[in-house]
Amino acid sequence: MVRSREFDPSAALGKIVQLFSAKGYSDTSMEDIVQATGVSRYGLYNTFGNKRELFEQALERFADEMGRQSFLRMLEPDASLADVRRVFDERIDAMCSCEEPYGCMLSQTAMELAPHDAEIKGLLLRFLKRMSKAFAVGLEHARDKGEVRDDLDLRDGGDFLTGAMLSVVIMSRAGFPRESLARYVDTTIAA
Repeated sequence: MVRSREFDPSAALGKIVQLFSAKGYSDTSMEDIVQATGVSRYGLYNTFGNKRELFEQALERFADEMGRQSFLRMLEPDASLADVRRVFDERIDAMCSCEEPYGCMLSQTAMELAPHDAEIKGLLLRFLKRMSKAFAVGLEHARDKGEVRDDLDLRDGGDFLTGAMLSVVIMSRAGFPRESLARYVDTTIAA
């Protein structure tokens, strides 16, 4: 008789995303993951694979959730510059609403693993290009509404906003208060 799972893999993966976002890959042990999820090592390995495979699934989940929550809105034909701004505001809210600094798994991975791990670097680059493209589409819709100057290079604008997003995350982790982050975003959007 096959034994059914005693935990919800989706809920466990959500906790694992939070853990990797806060601590990074190297500083997160399998024991940390067991403690955060309440799932045995065997259950984790059986469901997700080893720590590396688990990390990759968590990174995929983080990027997908971030895209669904914020970036898909910019792809709508009626998107505006306010929708572009809302993406930043949502990230600031998420990062500033926790007692402990909550990071961005993408920026954490970019600093920790990408410099010496070609596979992770490729995965990360794919996510960041997707983010940049969504920003570019959002800017295009805003330009169609007359909210952005006509001569703006949309691809460059998308890359610029992607870089700004990573900057906001790093500034938050460094302890900048919400008000400073909001002013930084004001200046970014104005540019």
